[in-house]
Amino acid sequence: MTRYYGFYSNRARGDRRKKDKQEDDLDYTATPEEVEVIDVSSYKPHRIPSKTWRDCIKKIWEVDPLECPKCHAEMKIISFISKSQQEVIRKILEHLGLWEEKTRPPPNPPWDPSPEVTTTGEPFDDGWPGYEEPFITVR
Repeated sequence: MTRYYGFYSNRARGDRRKKDKQEDDLDYTATPEEVEVIDVSSYKPHRIPSKTWRDCIKKIWEVDPLECPKCHAEMKIISFISKSQQEVIRKILEHLGLWEEKTRPPPNPPWDPSPEVTTTGEPFDDGWPGYEEPFITVR
């Protein structure tokens, strides 16, 4: 049997846990006056991202995002197209011949087995004695 005294005793650990819980409860009761409000209405993001994003991608993925995969020349960013500009995306892809309309395939007809198909049973041993299936259906 091991006995703990002082800092490692059950009572000391329990007292510390109660004290931490009380401090956490006090932290969550912050009044709205203590909350700092930051005005971001005048913020305008950069049109072209800073060079740091390119450096981060180079470090993590070991690939330069602005290097042409064919000729390895440096590419320039012409414009940014957001997801909300669906018509612009469609025009570009149609011009490149990459736009494909998704068509729904026709529904499959219900399966109707022909009279030539018969089911037979074949004996099968799975190697587990006492847990034998009588047969497996094969079509």
